[in-house]
Amino acid sequence: MKDTLPDPITIKPAGRRFQGSDQRAPLREGLRGCGEFGPSQTAGRFYPMACVALEVTQRCNLDCTLCYLSDRAEMTYDPPLSVLFARITTIRSHYGRGVSVQLTGGDPTLRKVDDLEALCREIKRLGMRSCLMTNGIRASRAMLTRLAAAGLDDVAFHVDMTQERNGFASEMELNRVRKAYIDRARGLGLRILFNTTVFGGNFAEIPALARFLRDQPEVGFVSFQMQADTGRGVLRARPDAITQDSVIRAVEQGYGTSLHFDSAAVGHSSCNRYSSVVSAGGKAVSLLSNQRLVQRVIAALEEVDTGQDAHIRIRPSVGRLIRRHPLLALWALGHLAGCLLRLGSGLLRGPVRRQAVFIHNFMAADALEEDRCASCVFMVATANGPLSMCVHNAQRDQHLAAPDRVDSPMGTYWWNAATRGLSARPNLPVLKDPEAAPLKRLKGQLRAARQSRKDAS
Repeated sequence: MKDTLPDPITIKPAGRRFQGSDQRAPLREGLRGCGEFGPSQTAGRFYPMACVALEVTQRCNLDCTLCYLSDRAEMTYDPPLSVLFARITTIRSHYGRGVSVQLTGGDPTLRKVDDLEALCREIKRLGMRSCLMTNGIRASRAMLTRLAAAGLDDVAFHVDMTQERNGFASEMELNRVRKAYIDRARGLGLRILFNTTVFGGNFAEIPALARFLRDQPEVGFVSFQMQADTGRGVLRARPDAITQDSVIRAVEQGYGTSLHFDSAAVGHSSCNRYSSVVSAGGKAVSLLSNQRLVQRVIAALEEVDTGQDAHIRIRPSVGRLIRRHPLLALWALGHLAGCLLRLGSGLLRGPVRRQAVFIHNFMAADALEEDRCASCVFMVATANGPLSMCVHNAQRDQHLAAPDRVDSPMGTYWWNAATRGLSARPNLPVLKDPEAAPLKRLKGQLRAARQSRKDAS
């Protein structure tokens, strides 16, 4: 059957659901259950979920030495738009307005631009935020222009040495790629993000990379993602030298200042560490240097706006905070002024910009921790509802093989990644065996093993 179902299409939500009308409850209770819902916590307090990945394809035009996709992932078919629209509806029903929906994969730019535009428009229509997660190879200026016009909010470029791009021997050489990507997105109204996998091959360069990213005024968000033993990549266990603390020290060395990653929390502290800085002219200053002030502001904001989507009404919330807590507002204003003054001569050399800095610690597939999974702020949309990213990566083939239920005025239909199109029955076909595929279609460990056998024969 061809994918001809009319819009709108709804899907019966599944997986972890909220109780009553408070969609923050599951995340809040998960964090509280593992002792992570303290006065610095923002997750489950101002929003029910930080972001949800919508995997629009399993195809990719790179073969990273660290890849969270499975051996069978690229043997599957892309989900039709009707399935993706249904998953977007499920995300909205779980988490309400304001959640970030990440168009990802694989690399989403391997889908038709028309498809990506339709997804951006639907996400915008439902009051959520969209982000294109891409390696940037096919994310041309023309494509980004079209997606921005369709409602895309953010573009996140993932660039690092695990991708083995031809002609680049170091992270610093890859800065040419990063600058080119910034130029593509500049002036389109998109927030620009950069993701970097931290692994043994680039760990020594993290300070220099952090310094480079600090000095790019167009970049609003940077993420350092620690190597995890999951997926099909040929690099496996993380080197002992790479820990949250060692990555924090390396990033702080690059920024040239303490970043106070413990002042504000975004989910479980073993998963995410967050900082916010202001920078100008090659200097950066942490906005979170006074933890007591940060906690007081969090408590005051929670008091003046108890809505579960308070994070998307920050300006009116700040206005009410100023009216109800003028002394606290003066304290915060004085702290901000002090931060700007500490930029010193940097104020004369460049524009003042704010930048969010994250360190993400993803779990190995064979070392999932129950409390961290139960308090995850980074989910994946699946056939059975949102699921923790680390759990999904550890069980990817199982979830790819699960059928999506799609309800429409024409009836109920099913889609499975192992088959093309929609079906009238929830069949459970087996994903294709990658051993039967030609060598050129294999990636990661399977390709390395097949090539090794071929060389030995």
